[in-house]
Amino acid sequence: MSLAYPSAVHRRSRARKVRDTFEGYIRIDLVEERMFPASTILRYLAVAFPVFLYYFQSLFLNISDDLFMTMLIGTAVIAGLQDALTGLTSRLSFAMERGTLETYLVEPVPWALIPVAMNIWRSFTGALLACAMVGLGCLLGGTIAVSAIPAALLVLFLGIAACNALGSFAAAFILLFKRGEPVVALYSLAASVLGGALFPISTLPVWIRWASYLVPHTYVIDAERQLLMGDAATGHMAPSLAIGILAGFTLVAFVAGLFVFDRALRLARRLGILSI
Repeated sequence: MSLAYPSAVHRRSRARKVRDTFEGYIRIDLVEERMFPASTILRYLAVAFPVFLYYFQSLFLNISDDLFMTMLIGTAVIAGLQDALTGLTSRLSFAMERGTLETYLVEPVPWALIPVAMNIWRSFTGALLACAMVGLGCLLGGTIAVSAIPAALLVLFLGIAACNALGSFAAAFILLFKRGEPVVALYSLAASVLGGALFPISTLPVWIRWASYLVPHTYVIDAERQLLMGDAATGHMAPSLAIGILAGFTLVAFVAGLFVFDRALRLARRLGILSI
């Protein structure tokens, strides 16, 4: 059975379809945030607690402001990347539970575009939360190199894009097996440790340290500390090298992730998992 769309919709250019898809998913997210204002407000307020925790801990232990910012930047990056990593899987699980996933899929847009559009708002708010945490740390006495903020935002953007790509693999798993949250949660915990959120990865045992270079969090945290803290940061590679690695990882992972997600949708359709 073929689907007939109004001629005005059918004749839209590919660029117009992409723009309308992004606008549509952002509008859905904005409506959901307005429907549950208490949850939204608490989510944004929650980012202040880790900042105050590390600040008062630094006062109690009489540690330097540099160490305070080292822990804060690592935690902020983890918080920012977490939404990009889990936003798609949680949104997809919610749509499958409500039975609205098929409604998304009948729209005349490429299926490979759905993971990007479905998670764009959560990725933006994740970046906003990370910036808010660092900004609050500066208000409490921490210092950053203001001139390095544009480069730091570029690194954060690449990290978010890389985590979106990884989320596409997890979303494909959820489509076929209806479960995937434990896998994503385990990866998030492992990335926090291996990425060196609260300590340099040089403190890890040699037999596991190599795994740190397999997760994008390591490159984002290392580059952010060097850029924002300047000479006070102890990095393991030049920020330019970290940016290059992140860009290459994001490109490869995005192409592979979107391909796998598209194949998973088509397989789920053939198996009768999706009613379209």
